[in-house]
Amino acid sequence: MSKKVVFVSHIEEEKELAIQVKQFIEVAFLGIIDVFVSSDENSIPLGQKWLDDITEALKCCIIEIVLCSPKSVEKPWINFEAGAGWIRDIPVIPLCHSGIQPSNLPMPLNLLQAANLNSVSELKLLLPLLANIIGSSIPNYNFTDFVDKVKMFEKKYIFWNECNHCFSLIKKYSGTAYSTLLSGDTINFYISDIEKENFHKIIPFLSKENILDCRSVGTSITGNGIDTKYRLSPLGNFSMIVKDEEFIYSC
Repeated sequence: MSKKVVFVSHIEEEKELAIQVKQFIEVAFLGIIDVFVSSDENSIPLGQKWLDDITEALKCCIIEIVLCSPKSVEKPWINFEAGAGWIRDIPVIPLCHSGIQPSNLPMPLNLLQAANLNSVSELKLLLPLLANIIGSSIPNYNFTDFVDKVKMFEKKYIFWNECNHCFSLIKKYSGTAYSTLLSGDTINFYISDIEKENFHKIIPFLSKENILDCRSVGTSITGNGIDTKYRLSPLGNFSMIVKDEEFIYSC
């Protein structure tokens, strides 16, 4: 495997963004920098042992970029790859996106100098570092198109994370009625006082996005307290949402 100069650490759900980062760096430096992204077929050809290639790339890269989101920083693999760069004493740069800020990064990522991936001014600081490492001049790169792509990814990614979270709770609380809801029909179900507060947190999102109308329509006294009856009715965007390939709670 040819030597990889930049290693982009990411989770599978964020591979689209990782490939965008790869393309931006390679275009900015006119192809003289090789960027390794494990989910890109050009980084790991068909038939190769992917873990061996990742290990080799971590051994020979001279800078590591870590894509950090609220979801990715919870994954052990991200911290493992970042730790590999830390041990080798190479620059490890967290690039934050989709709702997490450098000041909110967990340990040990918060010990590293991080930047926001959707900020032109902060991204510009990355180019001198890369240029210094490979001994080249600092390229003059227009970040507008790249940052627009980042923001488009963030909008979609944040929406689907929240949407799927909402439906995971609905599936949990509605039980067998969930399949009826997916068919486009109104359903009713009860939620205990203990769970009610948790469920209420998802209602504004579902309403704002025109997905579901959620309202309480009564109560029932049980041996464990008072249960609240909720009625969920599909709104205009419901059918489109549940048919989308990003929707993961279809059954």
